[in-house]
Amino acid sequence: MINIIGLGPGNDDYITKLGERLIYSSEILIGGKRNLETIKDFKGEKIELASNLKEILEYINSNAHKQISVIASGDPSIYGIGKYLSKNIDNKKLNIVSGISSLQYIFSKIHVDMNDLYITSSHGKIPDFDYILSHTKVCMVTDNKIGPHEISKEILSRNLKKTIVVGENLSYDDEKITIAKPEEILKIDKFDMNVVVILDEK
Repeated sequence: MINIIGLGPGNDDYITKLGERLIYSSEILIGGKRNLETIKDFKGEKIELASNLKEILEYINSNAHKQISVIASGDPSIYGIGKYLSKNIDNKKLNIVSGISSLQYIFSKIHVDMNDLYITSSHGKIPDFDYILSHTKVCMVTDNKIGPHEISKEILSRNLKKTIVVGENLSYDDEKITIAKPEEILKIDKFDMNVVVILDEK
């Protein structure tokens, strides 16, 4: 069986009991460097996942008789590796274990419900900001090209009244959550690994 397991937003306290049990009963553990470092005392083989997706997929398919777990930050079905592997591996051999996403985490921290939330990402694409900013409640998984500054500029260029929430290093010891207007966000030099929430100003 091939497990795809969400580790949660980062801190290992957020790994589900089911996910943890499956990880430690696996023969092979595949994941990004930071995720692999999260899993202590694993007795099996660890394989680092980076830009080698095709090689990893070939390896998984040729070793499908073994107990393999692929670990990913957050929830693997929310802009994660779950989509890619589900399309390329026989689903009868696949078991996806949801994790707490950074989206869920940040909304719990700012005490705002996730009802009617529009979820999107800026990874590897140019977002349609006219469409995105037409929503009253948005959460965007960002990358190093389009983040808080670029989002703020898009809001200001349309003269919209929005509040921005930037969650950096969520669940880690250096977590920081900033709630501000777009013009205030632009005054901050840089942001670490983050997720951005965009809310209509009240």
